[in-house]
Amino acid sequence: MKKVVLVILACFSIGMTMNAVALEDYVGFSLDAAKSSENGVNNSSAGFTGIISARPNEYYGYEVQGGIFGKIGPFSSNGEADFSIAGFLPLGDSGINLYGKAGVDAIYSSGDVFNTGLTYGAGVEYQRGNGAVRLGFQHFNVGKSPSLSTKLIGVTFLVKLDK
Repeated sequence: MKKVVLVILACFSIGMTMNAVALEDYVGFSLDAAKSSENGVNNSSAGFTGIISARPNEYYGYEVQGGIFGKIGPFSSNGEADFSIAGFLPLGDSGINLYGKAGVDAIYSSGDVFNTGLTYGAGVEYQRGNGAVRLGFQHFNVGKSPSLSTKLIGVTFLVKLDK
């Protein structure tokens, strides 16, 4: 558990540093469904994630997020923290962006199972005024031996911070 706390603190420290550099900063949360399949057995659980998104311009940014979700395979509870670089493709002046992201993550699972790895995701974002709503997915691995390929599918609500 100490490792998870250290990773989450490191991620949010990076997020606060990003906040000082970026031109546009968003904070928000995501309501998620974690889904995994192992040997024909499907697992799914609900989750909640907090996110900081810093964007020097409309085409790329940096994101830090951390959250919790329930049972995946033999693991009754899980926590996740990651740092990602995100790319955005604006679709005209409609406020709709396609996005993709890739980075590193740390996952803590019940039974004191801690692992780090790579994460990636994609989705669509709609910006309006000082807010944004996303629909997307993110992939990461949960546990060790076996490592379960897991998708976090969710709706994210973001609010732009004024400077």
